[in-house]
Amino acid sequence: MSFRYLPCVLALAVLTSACSSDNDVQVFGGDTDVINSHITLNDGHVTIKMPGAPNATIDQNGQLGIDGHDVAVNDAQRALLQRYNGAARQTREHALEAGKAGVATASKALGAVAGKMTGADTAEQTKQKAEDASKDILQAATKICDDMAEMKTAQDQLAAQLDAFKPYATALNDESVAKCRKDTKR
Repeated sequence: MSFRYLPCVLALAVLTSACSSDNDVQVFGGDTDVINSHITLNDGHVTIKMPGAPNATIDQNGQLGIDGHDVAVNDAQRALLQRYNGAARQTREHALEAGKAGVATASKALGAVAGKMTGADTAEQTKQKAEDASKDILQAATKICDDMAEMKTAQDQLAAQLDAFKPYATALNDESVAKCRKDTKR
């Protein structure tokens, strides 16, 4: 019997994000989620931590706080801040979907192997079941990359319109979004 596809499927099943270790989306059981080494989400509040700058927070209403002080923003800037916060919350939801897809894929892969071992499935059927199951993870990971791209776009627009936000304009970069997208391609 050949189980050469099993390691790939199981490795893919463990994968809950298609981003590099520098930019992992980590969803914890509690209220705090890490989008990358600079951005966290806690109870709907995004915190951006950049070297040499005080922490910045963005709430769901689009209020920017820097070092614990609210920053005055106009309506257009508030809308961008809400967009940034919303994309961060979507990243969390899609990371949870990816994790669930990973568990489901592992279960399907083990079922396929069991089918192969019992003779219920051919090698080709086992391979096809494993490949079909892995597609759910790739779809969820692609959504995470889309969310990161949305955050990056809002980040760039905020930096262009709001001087107070400029020190935080590199929390996400083009390379991290591109790497995320590259890692979701098969």
